[in-house]
Amino acid sequence: MRGQGRGACAALVVVVVSMLMAEVYLVVGRSVGLPRVPRTAESFEVEGLARGHRVSQTFLLGAGGFDGVRLSTAVRGASHDGAIALELYEVPRDRDGVVIDGAQRLLFRDRVPVRTVIREPTFLFRFPAIDGSAGHFYRLDVWMPEPRNDDGVSLWATDGRWSEGGSLFINGQSGYAELVFETHATRATVWGRLRHRFGRRGLAALLLLVVGAHGALVVVIRSLVTAPPSLKTPVG
Repeated sequence: MRGQGRGACAALVVVVVSMLMAEVYLVVGRSVGLPRVPRTAESFEVEGLARGHRVSQTFLLGAGGFDGVRLSTAVRGASHDGAIALELYEVPRDRDGVVIDGAQRLLFRDRVPVRTVIREPTFLFRFPAIDGSAGHFYRLDVWMPEPRNDDGVSLWATDGRWSEGGSLFINGQSGYAELVFETHATRATVWGRLRHRFGRRGLAALLLLVVGAHGALVVVIRSLVTAPPSLKTPVG
């Protein structure tokens, strides 16, 4: 490389770094198929949990390993007693997208103190990973089992349909809006899928193979750059 000048060295560095950056992005980047609804300037608070309202949000997962839903909360009043109940259902649909009556299945249930929910601007409802979640519809129900007053907590929502197949229901009434939420799937990234598929030993062997392939590629590039001119130019 010393005899080839700075241009050849810079070109080789750019090629290798670009390749590594692209691979890192593919491995740890956000996976498609994880629905979310952003909070915008037009977002509004869904009140009434403390008055016994039940809020339901449905969405379609396009990735496997579904294991959490993060909700955007807002603090109301000074009284933060009681608890928030959360339930996750799988909602089977037929080929036409119509909900199959009586086929919904309760997957997980949790009960969290209001003070815990409002500790941060967002609250993450976690549950064991659902490996086969890709292509399935789910519904999250949120309510207060023991409503007390108008204080406590409310949820943010955004007008319009943001997540595929999603809809917001308040006490069974549908509105043209969705909760501000973000779904999580630990194994939704390429890295997570590989670790789940091959296990620790298999993944270690795969990494060794990848490192060897990259080393061989660097050797080939270096040999092409540093080859004598007589070897690069064919004799005519």
